[in-house]
Amino acid sequence: MQFLNLLIMGIDVYTLATEFPDMVIQVKVSDLIEAAHVFAKDLAASNEFKTKELILPDTLFTKKEVMELLGISETTLWRWDAKYNYLHPVMVGAERRWRWKDISAIIEGKITDNTGNPIWSNEKNNKAEKERR
Repeated sequence: MQFLNLLIMGIDVYTLATEFPDMVIQVKVSDLIEAAHVFAKDLAASNEFKTKELILPDTLFTKKEVMELLGISETTLWRWDAKYNYLHPVMVGAERRWRWKDISAIIEGKITDNTGNPIWSNEKNNKAEKERR
């Protein structure tokens, strides 16, 4: 009964765990699965799971994810591969994917143009974004 009162008052599971560490809670497996799906969907939508600390060098990104990360167009992505040799996709079945180690090299300024300037920077990206609006 005390547990139901706490839930009605809006106390979250973390608070329950810290205030009542010996409490036993019964949950249906179907509810756990549903909660896991909602959590995974929210996490993927927020894109928070793809932070620098959590990404392995061989993590692969879709075209859309690369374009969002770098704030570039599909044409620029194509040009960086075909014309300038900056960023190369790998094929996974019939799909193209890009490696995090290649993307992070661009973000960190390690990839430069023929004048020695980084091909991408936050300043360039922000300026281009404002011009598009």
